[in-house]
Amino acid sequence: MRHVAAVLSASILVTGCFAKIHELPSQPEGAEALFAPLPDQDFMVGLAVSGGGSRAATFAAAALEALAELPVQVGTEKRSVLETVSYMSSVSGGSLATAYYVTKKPPKSEPMLVQDALSPRYREFFSAYKTTMQSNFQRSAVFRQLVFFRALNPTKLAYSLSEVWDSEFLGDMTFAQLYEREQRGDIPRVILNGTVYNSGRRFAFTTLPASDFDYDFIELLTKELKKPNRPVPVTPEGLIIIQKGLEKSSRQFLPLSFERIGADYRNLRLSLAVATSASFPPVVGPVTYQVAGRPAYLHIGDGGLFDNLGTESLTTLFLKKIPQGSSKSGLIIVIDTSFPFDAGGPELDKSEKGFEVFRDDPSRIVGIMEERANTYQTLLWHSLRTEGVVLPDFAHLRIEVLKHVDADWSGYQDLPDVCREDFPPDVTPAQIKQAVSQIPTLFKIKTPCHGALLEKAARKVVEQHRPRIVNFIKDHTQKP
Repeated sequence: MRHVAAVLSASILVTGCFAKIHELPSQPEGAEALFAPLPDQDFMVGLAVSGGGSRAATFAAAALEALAELPVQVGTEKRSVLETVSYMSSVSGGSLATAYYVTKKPPKSEPMLVQDALSPRYREFFSAYKTTMQSNFQRSAVFRQLVFFRALNPTKLAYSLSEVWDSEFLGDMTFAQLYEREQRGDIPRVILNGTVYNSGRRFAFTTLPASDFDYDFIELLTKELKKPNRPVPVTPEGLIIIQKGLEKSSRQFLPLSFERIGADYRNLRLSLAVATSASFPPVVGPVTYQVAGRPAYLHIGDGGLFDNLGTESLTTLFLKKIPQGSSKSGLIIVIDTSFPFDAGGPELDKSEKGFEVFRDDPSRIVGIMEERANTYQTLLWHSLRTEGVVLPDFAHLRIEVLKHVDADWSGYQDLPDVCREDFPPDVTPAQIKQAVSQIPTLFKIKTPCHGALLEKAARKVVEQHRPRIVNFIKDHTQKP
């Protein structure tokens, strides 16, 4: 018996060592685009859905429901805010929520609102959506790992997750089928974001043309710097130095896509793209792709390593489609459930063993780097906008951030019923916020209270931002 067990254990280990390559057909040279461009709009609304495992997926599902319930006057008709969304860009757990939404959402012919309330079909849709996002996907994926002898292989865990999602709700949807729904106007255009480990570049899983992301920031900034009437003139030598530095870094911000590398990905399952976007090493992934007939391998993993909010793909896209001085305009709504960087601070303040932080929060090193990068990006963004340089002004491009830890709580009576036993009667709003901030990043929701807190937090932050969102859409869709 011990011999059989040893052989079985060895076979699992050996099987786990084999790499799994997902091969895609090559696109014939000179062939037409796999997915034809769809018409642009003068006013665009985009949703960026952050990473954060099932915490992000649950909060996003509830936030989308709250946005769906908001009526807004669009031209001569009243519609749901969610019906105005034309693009969704997501990362990791946010990609799971996005994939469910675009797969299961009722068609365009079904109105979201009936007399300013969700239609019965959409009430049913969102109820199933929120429940499904709180499933224990980790347990189901680990079970598949054991049953199919994939144990100890993080790359194959990505495939196990994708198979679980296909069997439970995605139904083997391919990018060709996704495009059909986009083309009919049933769903927004989709961008699932990953990170290419080979180069550190962003990878966009999307049916959008690669040219939609070709925003030439360097050319615009160079023209601005050459203007003779600038408050601080730039010398020719200084301009050369700036250009060299910008040109070296610009390639890093131009996303790769299957179109750019000549792959035919029409039959690629949406679930595998989601699993790739959510592959956080060393636990899951990366997923390795290869184009048939080419020697190079492309190792793609968690999009959060590049941009955990999913905003960069959207902002690049919107900046390309809303050039400075254009009459076009856009709104980006960021559904941010990323793990707050300082959430573990109070525990570290009391701990004598600093190394324990890596056991309890192994992503903290990445979080430190991301926090600094986000800070510099925000400073640059606001500096350029306030100076009227390169970027559209606030009247033409608005960004609203719906963050789960920004919900305003009033105390014990404000808690969901399922949470009443988890908190003392004298709990403070600050303590509730702290509890929400510490919901872990897993592909499961640990307790019913965690799910209920996220759902209520989503409703609260949408309501807090409601006037700005509704008024911006109304003001930019009224006919002159």
